[in-house]
Amino acid sequence: MFRRNSSRVMLFLFFSYSTMTIFTTFMPVFFRENGLTNSEIGTLLAVGPLAAILSQPIMGFISDKYKSIKMTLLICLIGSILISLILIQVSSFIGYVIVLFLFFSFVSSVNPLGDSLAKQTAEEENSSFGYIRMWGSLGFGVSALVVGYILSLIGVSSIFFLILACLVITFLIALSLENPTKVSKKATILDLVKMGTEPKLFIFLFFVMFISITHRTNDNFLGLYILELGGDESYIGVATFIGVATECIVLATGAFWFRRFHETTFIMIAGILYCIRWLLMAIITEPSVVLVLQLLHGVTFGILFLSAFQYTSKILPSHLQATGHVLFYTILFGVSAIIGTLAGGAIIDYFSMQVLYFLMSILAAIGVGLLGIYRLKFSANSKKTQNESVLKV
Repeated sequence: MFRRNSSRVMLFLFFSYSTMTIFTTFMPVFFRENGLTNSEIGTLLAVGPLAAILSQPIMGFISDKYKSIKMTLLICLIGSILISLILIQVSSFIGYVIVLFLFFSFVSSVNPLGDSLAKQTAEEENSSFGYIRMWGSLGFGVSALVVGYILSLIGVSSIFFLILACLVITFLIALSLENPTKVSKKATILDLVKMGTEPKLFIFLFFVMFISITHRTNDNFLGLYILELGGDESYIGVATFIGVATECIVLATGAFWFRRFHETTFIMIAGILYCIRWLLMAIITEPSVVLVLQLLHGVTFGILFLSAFQYTSKILPSHLQATGHVLFYTILFGVSAIIGTLAGGAIIDYFSMQVLYFLMSILAAIGVGLLGIYRLKFSANSKKTQNESVLKV
């Protein structure tokens, strides 16, 4: 069913997403145990997305210009490994700010480029992008379960050694990857400028960002919320695993349900489900209920990611796919994370976790409304694209 490069990309995504699991799920716990306030934690969690906003477009353009996603991935991974060795030695707040910025300048482009490679490989080999991408989610979930258990035994202070191990494994797998062969035209600065003047793309990403802000905020503060409700690190790992397990199901079965409606319709459905999910999170009092609500994670994020990624791919020319995909990540995960972590940390300090989740529900509802307006403006007169030339999901 899958050729050798597809299998290698799956394995690569498994371990690259495992690395990010440790950061997004357990780093807030590490910072809190080291005496940092919620506002300081929010600031540190915003450093990575800020670095990503500056570095990801550059990495994406380099990849398209030289037609080598593999080369760019190796550069990012080597830089990440070297800086992680410095990160192990840091102990002050200012030190974390500086070194984390450098670290994320490299590591933040690994998953976007990996997803772009997965998408282009799926097209070339006539296979399912959703199934290939599912392995990234599977890595995220399995590592959350395993790392959560390990840290509950040995302590969260060992977190950086686990990060380094995942990075080295990811680098070794990246050495065996192959670049897509279909793209013959190199990207130029002029192409980049033309893409930057495309209003349809940026308006779409801006509207979806209202929903993605809520998702990224939950990513960064879910662990702290579980602890506040009386759970421990193992609870955090189980919660993440449950969410990602449902996400894998949604991604793996995308080929069966995705073409039933327009992409923006699916995103609006995901946004409505996010509203319901955050409202329920705002009123719970037991950590065990979080585990139940995590069943909604795969449905909400799986639909949101697959639909938004597919719609972005349709807007982009073939020789700017990597650049566009990285831009997709920059806005929907980078900018969203900065807003969510800074605002979220302040809201928690001045109010509570419950108030944060209530406001997230309102923000998701605003995103749904804006996407409805976008659909009327840009998509009402367009026919649904269902031919086989569109990316298989």
